[in-house]
Amino acid sequence: MAYEKLEIATPAPVLSWANHPLGSEETKMAKNVASLPFVFKHVALMPDVHLGKGALVGSVIATKEAIIPAAVGVDIGCFVGDTLVPLVDGKSYRIQDLATQGKEFIIYSCTPTGKIVAAQATAKLTRRNTQLVKVILDNDEEIICTPDHQFMLRDGTYKEAELLQTGTSLMPFYAQTDKDGYQCNHKVVAVIPLDYTEDVYCLTVPEYHNFALKAGVFVHNCGMSAIKTPFTAEQLEGKLKKIRLDIEAAIPTGFNENKDVEKSVTNWQRWDDFQDLHRGVQDLQGKAMKQMGSLGGGNHFIEVCLDTENQVWLMLHSGSRNIGNNLAQCHIHTAKELAKMASNQLPDPDLSYFVAGTPEFQAYWHDLQWAQDYARVNRDVMMARFKRIVEKHLAGGKATKPLLQVNCHHNYAEKEVHFDEDVYVTRKGAVRAQTEDYGIIPGSMGAKSFIVKGKGNAHSFCSCSHGAGRLMSRNKAKNVYTLDDLIEQTQGVECRKDTGVLDEIPGAYKPIDQVMANQADLVEVVATLKQVVCVKG
Repeated sequence: MAYEKLEIATPAPVLSWANHPLGSEETKMAKNVASLPFVFKHVALMPDVHLGKGALVGSVIATKEAIIPAAVGVDIGCFVGDTLVPLVDGKSYRIQDLATQGKEFIIYSCTPTGKIVAAQATAKLTRRNTQLVKVILDNDEEIICTPDHQFMLRDGTYKEAELLQTGTSLMPFYAQTDKDGYQCNHKVVAVIPLDYTEDVYCLTVPEYHNFALKAGVFVHNCGMSAIKTPFTAEQLEGKLKKIRLDIEAAIPTGFNENKDVEKSVTNWQRWDDFQDLHRGVQDLQGKAMKQMGSLGGGNHFIEVCLDTENQVWLMLHSGSRNIGNNLAQCHIHTAKELAKMASNQLPDPDLSYFVAGTPEFQAYWHDLQWAQDYARVNRDVMMARFKRIVEKHLAGGKATKPLLQVNCHHNYAEKEVHFDEDVYVTRKGAVRAQTEDYGIIPGSMGAKSFIVKGKGNAHSFCSCSHGAGRLMSRNKAKNVYTLDDLIEQTQGVECRKDTGVLDEIPGAYKPIDQVMANQADLVEVVATLKQVVCVKG
């Protein structure tokens, strides 16, 4: 289905892929957003659109020089055009030339175990005339990039360029040894802000999300998380309940937290930056550490799924937990206070915003990046535990290599180029779907889910839905449906079947097949999944 332009009078048009009329409150919310003076081009509504706070869930909002702190996200860093990227053909190419070609190519990536492998990638222009820093390494290489681009550290974690310190060890691409036979790490000598701007570029690496530079280090490329395993449906027989109970024992849900903090959590280097976060969260570091590697509640989930070829997939959905919510609330409060002081006549206080270049904007953007990093590591810790549990039951505890890995963010903001202009894109309950981007579109706890690849539809700002979308509120679902309804609608799924998850009943969500049909011009389906185990918060 193509979009339809809604018949509402607003300065910016509203394009909808929902294929149904909006309710009165939904229409009002769409009008409020489309009336903001800094909205760019139009507002795009995804097929799963429904009521949210301030802005509709399932809306994509591009803005010029301002951002609404209802979104949680991270800016994606990039490199100047002369940056050299080694390909598996033995030659190195300018990243700008790779972007101009518009074709897939094979680069080098680093796996979670530190192994260097070949992977498919594409390149594109991501920003124009942006600020830059120069990262100088001890191998005499210099890398010019945006301050926020993430570099892979020797322990496999990531840190933004501007936060790298002298002596920081980076993951090496070229294996070199010193005179005593020990492998050398590349270390940072200095990070220098530059006084000029340039257009910048980045790669998309769907499988491993990082790539090597000729300078000899690995960097991150621009959620939900899913991996395709080598296991098949037959191996799951008779083991589903044991797997679910083990997951529930190993991964805290809801408001719960880990009793002990594991080493992979305490080793996260961004704990050093906690003191630079908003002063309103400074007493929450201990809780944040204990909640890293936990699921949360609501529509968050951990699932074992089967695709149409009976291959086993592991999938989970979680975010930045209590610390992310508290950071958001602190900044939303600041934005509302600023709006009052400026006597801004906003249609909804939840649309209070920060203007680019102000201290409040910079503080918010910094904390967004930290929270998004936290969310990513939180998912990584859970997925590692989840994978070990499944391997215990299906492979006697032997570690296996995923056949495909997919990660995607939603509820976030990015600085991107659309219609040849730099804009901030807020995807509130939406997923980026640029050409060749892999994404995850889950249904409800009793419905199908989809692994997709983006088509790069410009009118949607290269976006798609992040799920089925709610058909009714949580309270209404509890009043409309019974426990018997939940048991019937989750037949064949090993999951909780009690009134505590009644608000997540499949009937409370839009039919996922219709949602997918409505966005056929946004994504193509790579795999269709159906859960056999579902753990909810």
